Formats: sequence, C-alpha cells, structure tokens
Amino acid sequence: MKLRIFSFLAALIILSACKNEIDINAPYKDIPVVYGFLDQNQATQYIRIQKLYQNAANQTTDQGAKIADSLYFDSLVVTLLNTTDGSTYNCVRIDTIPKDSGFFSSGRNTLYATALPKNNLANEQYELKVFYPKGNLRFGSKTRLVKDPTVEPRKVVIRTDIPNHIFQMRYQTAPNSSLYDLDLRFIYREFNKANPNIFEDKFIDFNLKLNKPVSPNTPYIENIFSGVYFDYLVANFINDPNTYRKATRFEFRTIGGSKEFETLLSLNKPNTSIVEKNPTFSNITDANGNPFGIGIFSSRNFYNQILPNDVNTINFLNANLPGFQP
Repeated sequence: MKLRIFSFLAALIILSACKNEIDINAPYKDIPVVYGFLDQNQATQYIRIQKLYQNAANQTTDQGAKIADSLYFDSLVVTLLNTTDGSTYNCVRIDTIPKDSGFFSSGRNTLYATALPKNNLANEQYELKVFYPKGNLRFGSKTRLVKDPTVEPRKVVIRTDIPNHIFQMRYQTAPNSSLYDLDLRFIYREFNKANPNIFEDKFIDFNLKLNKPVSPNTPYIENIFSGVYFDYLVANFINDPNTYRKATRFEFRTIGGSKEFETLLSLNKPNTSIVEKNPTFSNITDANGNPFGIGIFSSRNFYNQILPNDVNTINFLNANLPGFQP
C-alpha cells in the first residue's frame, strides 16, 4: 500500500481491528476509535473520532451500521496541545464533508478540525486531548511532527543514447521520519489542437520507493535509469488526434511517515505463521496513560520539490514522447 493513500487504508485497518467477537448481552460501553495524522504542510488538520460499533441484540449488523448514532459520540471537546511551547488549539466539529456510501451510514461524517502554525525548525510534540462529558471519559495520544526533508534540487537528465545511464535524486530524511514514499513527477501541458488556448496541466508519477524504511536526519540517494524511466513515460501516452502535449517540468515528491505508522504497517502484514491473529496496534490511552480504545494518532509529511529543468531533456521528451511537440 502507498503512503499517499494511507489515510484511507489505515482507516480500514483500524476499523477491521474492531472486535468481531462481541457479546450482545454485555453492557454497552463507549469505546473510541481514533484516526488522525498531523501534517505541518496542510492548511487544516482533520481528526476522525468515532465509537466502536456494536449493534443492539434486536438488530442485524447491517441495520445497526446504518444508524449514525452507533458510530459517533454526540458531544466531544477536542483540543491539540503543543507540549513544546504550551500552545493549545481547539478543534471544531465538521459535518459538511460528504462521506462515500457503503456498509456504514453515510448520513453523517463527523471530523474535528483545526489549523496549526508551521515551524520546521522546532522539534514539536502535539498531544491530542479528548473529553466526552456525557460519559466523563478522557482519552488521547501524543506524537512528534515529521518535519520537511532536505531535497537537493537536481536536474533530471535523460540520456537514452548512453547504455545504463542514470540520474539521481538526493535528499536527507526529516526529523521524526521512519519511512517514505518517493515519486518523480513529470508535468506536461495538453493542448486542444483546434484551439490551443484551451489546455490542461497533467502529470505522471514514477514511484521510486514505496514504504522505504529510513533513519531520520540521514542522507539518501535514489538512482534512476534513464532508459527505464523513458520507457515508463512512453508506455503512459497514446497519440490523440485532437490534442498535442508539451513537457513542462519535474518535481520530486516525498511522503514521510512516522514510527507509529511504520509499526502499524508492520503489525498488519500478512501473517504466514500458524498463529493466525496479528496483534492490534493502537496508541490511544486514557487519562492515566492506560491503553483505551483503538486507533492511531501520529504524523506524516507531504513535501514537494520543484526541480530545475535540463533544456536538452525537455527538448528530447517533446521530440520523442507520443503526441508531444517541440
């Protein structure tokens, strides 16, 4: 799975970790399910806080799943505390973002949102603090922010006339990072032949690494074979008689993940042993620091470095990629 979609996949992992051995005669308990990744490069931080789903004894599972009250707390006080400088940020309840239809109710999609200032020089730790007044419950978690990596703005130099020619991406991993997805993005502009004033900017991503384990604050080099990369681009284009294209630029995109997310991925790998059940990861605790509920509160970092153009490479791509023009 790719880190770029880990918001969706991790949510599935967390929900699939919910107990499937429920005693329908047991007293109902409000057990939180938390999912949140702070990203200092995002304008708004969103945190999902739900309840462990449990249908009533007189309901089928699918009937209960369609009742929003079975999935959400009716009132929460949610804050983020920057334990490094003492700043507190109140999270506002958001119900306006649509939820895709599915097994669970899509009539309500509750998130808690706030904005955080960016300070790439500070090794910040944030604490999620949640209070449920009705049940007098307090729970939360802590995480250190994954900071921006340092990326060397190197040119993409494609030479298919030289056997086994390589070009490189060089970067230093960020503080608090533990794994990375790495992509080389090729951006081009597609024009309408009948009216060149009508155009659209598009891109193709070439994945260099997927969930690559790393050490924080460490330099790395990724080698890319010119021939392999050029063949990949060619395979992604077909001639369209109604359009023509022009190469624009390249970007090096990094998606950094935390140690907690690396642990979650590791525990949810396919189990090939005779013991079928994997341990469930959760870093959510009650007010006394004891494990409580299910979920993950951690950090990630989406970072994008625009690369300087190599004129010869841009001209080469415009002359040789399908549907491109100088």
